[in-house]
Amino acid sequence: MSDETTAGGASGIDDFTTPWRRDVGELASALAKWAAQTMPGAVTVSDVAAPGNGMSSETVLFTLREGDGPPQPCVARLAPLPEVYPVFQTYDLDLQARCMRLVRERTDVPAPEVRWLEPDVRWLGVPFLVMAGIDGEAPPDVPPYVFGGWLADATPEQRECLQRDAVSVLARVHTITPRNADLSFLAHPEHGASPLDQQLGHERAYYEWAREGIRYPLIERTFGWLDEHRPVEGDAVLDWGDARIGNILFRDFRAVGVLDWEMATVGPREVDLAWMAFLHRFFQDIAARYGLPGMPDFMRRDDLASTYESLTGHTPRSLDWYEVFAALRFAIVSVRTSTRGIAYGLAEQPDDPDDLVMFRPLLEEMLARPPSTDS
Repeated sequence: MSDETTAGGASGIDDFTTPWRRDVGELASALAKWAAQTMPGAVTVSDVAAPGNGMSSETVLFTLREGDGPPQPCVARLAPLPEVYPVFQTYDLDLQARCMRLVRERTDVPAPEVRWLEPDVRWLGVPFLVMAGIDGEAPPDVPPYVFGGWLADATPEQRECLQRDAVSVLARVHTITPRNADLSFLAHPEHGASPLDQQLGHERAYYEWAREGIRYPLIERTFGWLDEHRPVEGDAVLDWGDARIGNILFRDFRAVGVLDWEMATVGPREVDLAWMAFLHRFFQDIAARYGLPGMPDFMRRDDLASTYESLTGHTPRSLDWYEVFAALRFAIVSVRTSTRGIAYGLAEQPDDPDDLVMFRPLLEEMLARPPSTDS
């Protein structure tokens, strides 16, 4: 979860400014030296900026000009510095590049064009990925788009257009499957046999790493709920992983950029659909807690499922279960980013560890209800 927009996109789930971002001037100088050695002829780097508050990585926007050629907007995604409190165990830029290239080759989904994958750490201290910039705007996370802004001010017809385009992105990504593409680079056989086994096993391993010896009973209850109610597993597809409208750039309410592939995996298509629904539900829950109307008629799960079925012919199943799975994934990330804030002195450790799950009441409400039987 991070930002890589050319329009100052949002960060994912952070509600504070990270204190570990590097000086823009130093980044500009390092990028200029990298460009001079990487590309032949006269090259200039300008307009370097580092917007957003992304926690899993740094994003740098810049303009590249080769000789007398036109200015080329670019976006660099940097792996986290080794000494920085990481959000994820590993940060695989090659995986992200392969996903974006595959999606561009096999579909018309507007994933960013990967221009360079730089493994040499001598330039910026970490590997980095350079993509072509895309002119568009993502619904912000900080403050959440449900609080106000261009999407909240849109007409119902404009929001419907955006919602349908977002679901269309999922439908098109999901045409890539293990049957028609080599997705072995996304497999985790060490975590289980089937794709869903692997996703659940990965989350268990991530939780064990992220918790650093602290138990979170609510997260462990959620694992138990998922085990107890596990549905029949559907066909596997390429799952975008972080499938939410905050990772889509829009222009005139149409998707023009599909960003952030660090959580990509293989599994049932409902994984992405439920994640998209849950992340809006999470923001709507925040709005309600602040006494704001939010956008209750937007991105409703049943509407997303109906649109998905109309586009693909596939009837989404067991979405209650997959939405709890989405909540589990988000809970572990939220605990990790919250403990990072504590480590940097931006927050205090609560007496009850479960209070670090930023949507605790919502998750407890979800666990109190058995899933529907629509297998």
